[in-house]
Amino acid sequence: MKKNFTANLFFLVVLNLLIKPIYIFGIEVGIQNSVGPAEYGLYYAMFNFTFLFNVLLDMGINNFQKIKVAQHAESGIANMASLVPLKMELAAVYMLVTVVIAMVMGFDERYWFFIGWLMLNHVLSAFLLLLRANLSGLHLFLRDSIVSVIDRLLLVVGIGYVLWFGKSEFQIEWFALAQTGAYVVAILSAVVMLPAGSRFPKLNFSWEGGMQMLRQTWPFALLILLMTAYNKLDGVMIERLAADGLTEAGIYAQAYRLIDAGNSFAFLYAGMLLPVFARLYGSDRLSEINSLINQGIRFLVLPAIIGAICVWFYGGFMMDLLYDQMASESALSFTWLMGSFICICLGYVFGTLLTAANRMREMNIAALLSVIANVGLNFFLIPTMGAEGAAIASFISLSLMAVAQLVFVFSSIKIGFQFDWLWRTVLVAFIATVAGYFIVDLIQESLQGLMALIAISALTYGLLGLKRSDLKTALPE
Repeated sequence: MKKNFTANLFFLVVLNLLIKPIYIFGIEVGIQNSVGPAEYGLYYAMFNFTFLFNVLLDMGINNFQKIKVAQHAESGIANMASLVPLKMELAAVYMLVTVVIAMVMGFDERYWFFIGWLMLNHVLSAFLLLLRANLSGLHLFLRDSIVSVIDRLLLVVGIGYVLWFGKSEFQIEWFALAQTGAYVVAILSAVVMLPAGSRFPKLNFSWEGGMQMLRQTWPFALLILLMTAYNKLDGVMIERLAADGLTEAGIYAQAYRLIDAGNSFAFLYAGMLLPVFARLYGSDRLSEINSLINQGIRFLVLPAIIGAICVWFYGGFMMDLLYDQMASESALSFTWLMGSFICICLGYVFGTLLTAANRMREMNIAALLSVIANVGLNFFLIPTMGAEGAAIASFISLSLMAVAQLVFVFSSIKIGFQFDWLWRTVLVAFIATVAGYFIVDLIQESLQGLMALIAISALTYGLLGLKRSDLKTALPE
């Protein structure tokens, strides 16, 4: 199981390294540099606003389906007869609620273009994720990995051509339109990737069946609602509460972009980990769960800590490399957000285990604590500190959630935890931090200093952070 999982993870990482860095740094950064922080801030704020109600599209169905298919493939796939009509009904509810709340908030006329198209994009994304839940639940990780990059690949080709070779000045509206086309192609590709008998279920438009499904998925839905709140409220609150809301939202988006790049890999890892945890937990193969937890720390959390150390010393230089405007302002938020990313990665390991073990009560308590802390701190910090205040709030609230998840895992799941990963993490982090202080003093040129710190950290990570078994399980037989 571990060898199959890690070999597919290896393929996923390689595939995403070929596509997503080009998308993030070539397309998203290129768009923001082209249109400016305020224009991109408008898109970013509306993306977050329309995403806030994404729970109405999902209602916990995707994670529920992924676990069900992993544990019982035939009955899990049979759920699609009820899930597809239910998704259609939820999409209508989502659009209605989003439009009504947008009208109450009184957005200006130009905002409505983005609200309309981004709502449609979220609906398409929800259907794509449902199809991918089936691929992942069936442990067709290679196919799921291919589907996961199709939309980004299309945007790289299409938007990249317009950015680099187009004669007209780029309009941020084009980005929303291009995403719609990319999602449609990705959905069609996912359908083709599914096994033949799973592609076109006979749909069951039954209100009673839909309600029965929602009664099973509501704990997952509550978790998604809470996670969406602490992930996306900050962008909306910056636009509403900061003195220059759109510009501050753009600054925050710049700072968050590298976090988003790392998060895209971490999210895919967690997406693969959930059905594996579910199958292992359901069959009482607890020693293998322990092994995957330790490996998850080494693969996710330790690299995030190394990244945070590099940002602590050279975050301002990184922002200067990427952006033409407001780079120094973004650097202040970037450091705090990189600390938040460590907490996110801890959640992708231990939170995923809680979800797979159906400890939804504990997960929802941890998420609720984080949301309350995040909203309260945002109201207090954003009016005076803008984007940096939102970043500080994110770090504090996500730290609270990570600690709560750790407490719940160690108190409620008895699998004989091993802590081999702990000394490795502490030792590698200590060496990288000490190296950073020496390098800053000895090397004046920032690029050379950053490269030296990355090289030393990577070498230390390879020698002390990883185990030889990690390399063996990453290579297919």
